[in-house]
Amino acid sequence: MMEQYSHPAGLKSKDGVFAYANSAYRALVNAPNDIAGLTDSEIPCDTAQFAATFLEQDKIAIRENKTISTIDIHQYAHGFDAYTFDKRPIIIQGEPWGIQFQARNLREVVNLATFAEVFALDNNTKSFSTLAPEMIALTNSQEIVLFWLLRGRQTKQIAQLIHRTPKAVEKQIANLIVKFSSVGVTNRASLVEYGRRGGWLSVIPQQLFKTPCSIVIN
Repeated sequence: MMEQYSHPAGLKSKDGVFAYANSAYRALVNAPNDIAGLTDSEIPCDTAQFAATFLEQDKIAIRENKTISTIDIHQYAHGFDAYTFDKRPIIIQGEPWGIQFQARNLREVVNLATFAEVFALDNNTKSFSTLAPEMIALTNSQEIVLFWLLRGRQTKQIAQLIHRTPKAVEKQIANLIVKFSSVGVTNRASLVEYGRRGGWLSVIPQQLFKTPCSIVIN
């Protein structure tokens, strides 16, 4: 069934050994058709350097018996790109076997999330002017902080994600509030509200693509 998926998908044992991966995933990481029996460290792609990280993420999903999601930014077969991976534990007769994973390009996920969130907003309560995102210029640092802030991350979490201090993140949030003051933003809560209403969920910071990483986001 997974072979029919348009998105990359597959199965790995709890020890990180591939049991199966569809053609979309194999093409993504330049893997051979006979991927079964291989581990991430044996795949001819830059993702191989994150094999230990992937295995630890799989173990978290299995140990906590829940689906976890990650953002993965790597030099894939087609070039540098970002994907989100959902990793779901597979339990057979009460015993953990491994995980099922499925990936989607981050740009596609962001666009879908933007549509769903804006669609769910109550337009009767809208109190901000409607400037398009590109009409307010942000620095690279401000863009990446806003990206994570709109996705529910707290100051300490953002600091860890972007390798800055919490104090530096707080400073960027304060700068963002000042920048968006012209559209009614007065504090952190109104910044998040405006950002979600104003189309900023669809903005993917270029800084996000500078460093290969694999980050658990839930």
